[in-house]
Amino acid sequence: MGGISSSDDEFWMSRLPDRRLTRWVNFYLAFRRTTTVPERRTLAALNSVVVVIDLDTPVRHPVAGSPLAAVSPVIGLSGQPMGYERAGRERGIIIELTPLGARALFGLPLREIGHASVGLDDLLGARARFLWEELQEARDSNHRFRILDRRLSSWLLDEPELPKSLDRSWRSLTISGGAVKIDDLAERAGLSRQHLATRFHREIGLPPKAVGRVARCHHAIRLLTGKNPPPLPTLAALCGYTDQAHLNRDFRLLIGRTPTALLHPGSATDFSLGSLISLRPTPLTGTSLEAGRPLA
Repeated sequence: MGGISSSDDEFWMSRLPDRRLTRWVNFYLAFRRTTTVPERRTLAALNSVVVVIDLDTPVRHPVAGSPLAAVSPVIGLSGQPMGYERAGRERGIIIELTPLGARALFGLPLREIGHASVGLDDLLGARARFLWEELQEARDSNHRFRILDRRLSSWLLDEPELPKSLDRSWRSLTISGGAVKIDDLAERAGLSRQHLATRFHREIGLPPKAVGRVARCHHAIRLLTGKNPPPLPTLAALCGYTDQAHLNRDFRLLIGRTPTALLHPGSATDFSLGSLISLRPTPLTGTSLEAGRPLA
């Protein structure tokens, strides 16, 4: 099941993948949005790999040295926000891949795209162009989601995977909101802390400590944007921060603004939070996606 919201200028429709793909793919999101004047936005730090398939040629530019690719970017795990500017009409599909799915689809260690953005054509070549043509010719968003289920199933299910110990470690960090200790992960994996950190960074794209830090921030964002958000000192304690100053500092480093600024109606921040997505257009559209509620 998914969420749908639409207006003259905005359209969002989300869906979970076929259940066979749940270890590889977190969700799909079809979108259309239009702005009449250039708008600067921020993509918050990522704990997953986000693929944007542009169905229209976007007017999108990186800002402040951000490495965001101009067309159909594949964005790796990142411990810092990325800025971009957009204008005009955007229409496309967003796919959030787990590291397991990204490793299988692209066939390379994710450190090669960590803190970076690469065009989908550069990674998939002819397969990317073929998929784009299929999605362009599809009748509607539901048809596009079925195409993605079919193509990703054929491309992912029989491909080499991450070592199970690394996949389990990433999932433990993200599910726990960064609460699991790295020493405990290393012990479960039967590796030294240093050996786990080295292999994890190469294959996942960030060190385990950075993944835990981003996961903790994502957990705080879920609570902050959900129903009945706690006061900021309580939020800091619930999420394992030393105090509210520590919470504010991590928010600035990972999403580019403080918790208080994030809730301001003028916030233009895109989140991809692992099976939750919160896209905050200006003005807010009031969708469940913005509120950080689950897609299903």
